[in-house]
Amino acid sequence: MHNNWPVKKEPAEGWPVATGDYEAGDPKNPVAVSSGGGHFSDAAIQEFFAAGAAIVGSCKTENIGLEKQIANIIANPNIRFYILAGPEVPGHVTGGSLLKMHEKGIDKESHKIVDAPGAIPFIENVPPEAVERFRQQVEITEMIGSEDVGAIKAKIAECKSKDPGAFPEDAMIVKVGEEEEEAAELVIPLAMSADPYMGTITDAVESVRYKSQVLARDYKLSMAISKNTILGLAAGLLLALVVAIPFIAYLALTGVI
Repeated sequence: MHNNWPVKKEPAEGWPVATGDYEAGDPKNPVAVSSGGGHFSDAAIQEFFAAGAAIVGSCKTENIGLEKQIANIIANPNIRFYILAGPEVPGHVTGGSLLKMHEKGIDKESHKIVDAPGAIPFIENVPPEAVERFRQQVEITEMIGSEDVGAIKAKIAECKSKDPGAFPEDAMIVKVGEEEEEAAELVIPLAMSADPYMGTITDAVESVRYKSQVLARDYKLSMAISKNTILGLAAGLLLALVVAIPFIAYLALTGVI
């Protein structure tokens, strides 16, 4: 007797493989859900798991954040759908950048997401092959701005009903973000539990990291402009001397000066 259940595969050992602000459910489920710059309640997450989600969590940056999403998706070939929900992240424009990455990929030389709207959309810690695997493995459902639990749950169920089974290739493992996370780790010696404040703390850390990236980029640009200005002035002075010296010599020879 045959059944029509989709064929499943084992995810990478220890899946999810990249740390982050997420909750993991049944790894055999076919749907991943991003809350963008927001957070779903524990009750909502459990509803999503029951409907067919394998992993639910936020994604706040258009570089390291997306790299972790890629790593966790391709490490589990059972995930075939990616629902992009929750509020967009100002400045980072993470959702819009992910859509462009899925649509157009990355430039293999610069590692920049093609036509991405985010401020620093560079995928530098996972290989281009991992990005291509992500693009092939999942179908994107765009629900940016929506935090409607009922609508998202219905979309998860719809995706599960179309589950084609695991991606033909086995789990692909890439490591990303460990050093960056250690550098950005914030330790606060509170006597009471910090859990109620962790959302605020995480947002603050992300904001500081983002602003430092923008400042570094602007500093490099300003230094490049300053160097170009100095070179331009030097070149102009040299050209003026080259033109003026023969003229001065002529005046000297003719006795004018």
